[in-house]
Amino acid sequence: MSLLSPFTSNRQIALPGREGLSSRLGPLRLPMSLTTALFILMVVIPVTVSVGYFGLIASDRYVSESRFLVRSASSNSIGGLASFLKTFGLSRADDDAYAVQSYIKSRDALRDLMEVLPMREILNRPEADFVTYCMKPWSKDTFETLFNCYEARVDVVREDLTGINVLTVDLFRPEDAQAVAHELIRLSEGLANEMNVRAEQDALANAQGLMSEAEQRVKRAQAELTEFRNRQLFIDPEGGSTPTSEVIAGLTRRLAETRTQIDQQMSTSPSNPLIQSLRVQAQVLEDQIRQEQLKLTGSENAISNHMSTYENLVLQRDLADQSMTIASNAIDQARQEARRQSIYVQSVVDANLPDEATMPRRLRMIISVLVVSLFLYSVVWLVVLGGREHLDRAS
Repeated sequence: MSLLSPFTSNRQIALPGREGLSSRLGPLRLPMSLTTALFILMVVIPVTVSVGYFGLIASDRYVSESRFLVRSASSNSIGGLASFLKTFGLSRADDDAYAVQSYIKSRDALRDLMEVLPMREILNRPEADFVTYCMKPWSKDTFETLFNCYEARVDVVREDLTGINVLTVDLFRPEDAQAVAHELIRLSEGLANEMNVRAEQDALANAQGLMSEAEQRVKRAQAELTEFRNRQLFIDPEGGSTPTSEVIAGLTRRLAETRTQIDQQMSTSPSNPLIQSLRVQAQVLEDQIRQEQLKLTGSENAISNHMSTYENLVLQRDLADQSMTIASNAIDQARQEARRQSIYVQSVVDANLPDEATMPRRLRMIISVLVVSLFLYSVVWLVVLGGREHLDRAS
């Protein structure tokens, strides 16, 4: 059976139970040009249009390619299980690399580019054909339209095996493609720096809060200790008790000497009038010792009554000093951790200046249109053929 046989053969279609009607209508003939029309509509016209466009009309586009890595300061120290899992592709996705990719394909990147490059003119060069021209006659002159054109001209992918990000920019002039690719790498480096600063600020925020609280505790403890000293009129109760203790020791020594003299006089000359004088002197020394002891303990103004308050204030100050030391160490550790986790964009291959237009791939596109058209035509032809055979069996 030939390809055209389902449509070129003339058959009479008889309706069941309607022989009289069939004889009156006569043979129903399918138009012989239906297959040809379908072939022209589904194959010839698309291929002709693709040949005309890609062969004669499509503008040349120059592709500039750049390769870069998004790395962290701690990436070189990965070991153990993490290294083993990374070898077999079981590690967590590199969020930082995907963040940079998302930025490159974002509206923010286009806005940043527009500050340094004439992106509106670059995307609407006179070399562009009517299909690739950005601001078409029916398009609105808006930023969103410009962004859609930017998305079509810029692409970035990450190679899973090497982790290298490949940035490609295809534009109508080679210098435009190189400039946009180079500027996108520079903006990506700036984004990495901003992310590092933000991460360090977040890491230091908590530690700095602890540091501020510790400083307030130190100031408060020192102020209470100063107030206590001013109120009690001495700097250090412990130091203040030392002179009193020395006085008591001296008086006790003199009292012992006086009592020794009394004992000697009583043994040699009990009637000596000097004994009475020594006894009075001993009594005075005992009274002085008793008064000095009251300064240390046993009265409301005794030093011992203030020692607990003073020691508590000193303890609070020491604890506050320790808290401030801990907070200071926490700040240093947070800063070191932030620097360890900081990321940076490392250029592997700089954006090149293309000397030949490599887009569009004209022959590949024409062949693709031809293959797709033939496939669709074959599907439709098979559907029509099946339907015709079904009608034949029904008749």
